[in-house]
Amino acid sequence: MKHLFTPFKIKDRLLKNRIVMPGLASFLIEDDGSITDKTVEHYRRRAAGGPAMVIVEACAVSPEGIVSEHQARIYHDRFLEGLSQIARVMKSEGALPALQIHHGGRQTSIKIIKQKPLAPSPLPCPTITGEVEPLTIDAIQEIVGKFGDAADRAVEAGFELIEIHGAHGYLINQFLSRFSNIREDEYGGDVAGRSRIAREIIREVRERVGGDFPISFKISAQEFVPDGLTVEESIEILKELVDEGIDVVQVSAGNDATPEWICQPMFMEKACLADSAAQVKKTFGIPVMAVGRINDPVVADAIIAQGKADLVCIGRGLLSDPEMPKKAQEGRLEDIRIC
Repeated sequence: MKHLFTPFKIKDRLLKNRIVMPGLASFLIEDDGSITDKTVEHYRRRAAGGPAMVIVEACAVSPEGIVSEHQARIYHDRFLEGLSQIARVMKSEGALPALQIHHGGRQTSIKIIKQKPLAPSPLPCPTITGEVEPLTIDAIQEIVGKFGDAADRAVEAGFELIEIHGAHGYLINQFLSRFSNIREDEYGGDVAGRSRIAREIIREVRERVGGDFPISFKISAQEFVPDGLTVEESIEILKELVDEGIDVVQVSAGNDATPEWICQPMFMEKACLADSAAQVKKTFGIPVMAVGRINDPVVADAIIAQGKADLVCIGRGLLSDPEMPKKAQEGRLEDIRIC
């Protein structure tokens, strides 16, 4: 475990090891977006178990961007108190507190948001029926500003890294991919057009948080659908995004048509996306996080040892056993409750 438990830096943020808990829906949020004592305790326990960083689950930047009544939210100051409590307890337990900002786009329903879901193009979500509302350029600019407002609130709440959710078939991913974006204006077409909203969001967030604050971007490097993103095209997109100033990339996969690649079932190979992360890492000089069925510290250590990624994301493994990092560092592998 000598590789997994070496410290690492993102900008000036020191991580005590290479383990990150990624944003993962807890379903412990009230239906009005309120954070309860149970939510805070959930995050305290995960932080206390020994990961270097915990990323709070996807926080909606706008009311029409939520995908579940139990989603975390950050579009109003009334959510600040609860989010601040989470940041404080995670930091007190020795984990760097991070937060993910998110807009669901077409991957929601009129039942949840009481209006047509917003989308880049008039293409509905393949798994949710119902018409969508293609975004105008003015509406796109409003959403860019809302990501900036969310970043302001995340900093005010005490979080020390912000992750922009650009994966899993949600709004930013919908723009990035030809599978969901058939626009013919400056927000569609080639890589530069389809990545425009992502670049504008990164630019807006960077202006709000300053040059020294770390920003992560989560991408579905492969979508496994016709016209979907491939690792090669995702690298072309990331070249645009790195130029805008992201500091770390989380390399995930899948979209609303291929959810098995978002949350991989047990018959898939462990660390099934690590090679994608390795391809991204070879191309860029910024840190890379690997994710995808990394539920065993021995597998996680090998990913770091082989140079496939700088950090490993363990999600369900830390739900199954919050103390996995501590047990692994102490050599108590047989005591770990494996997911």
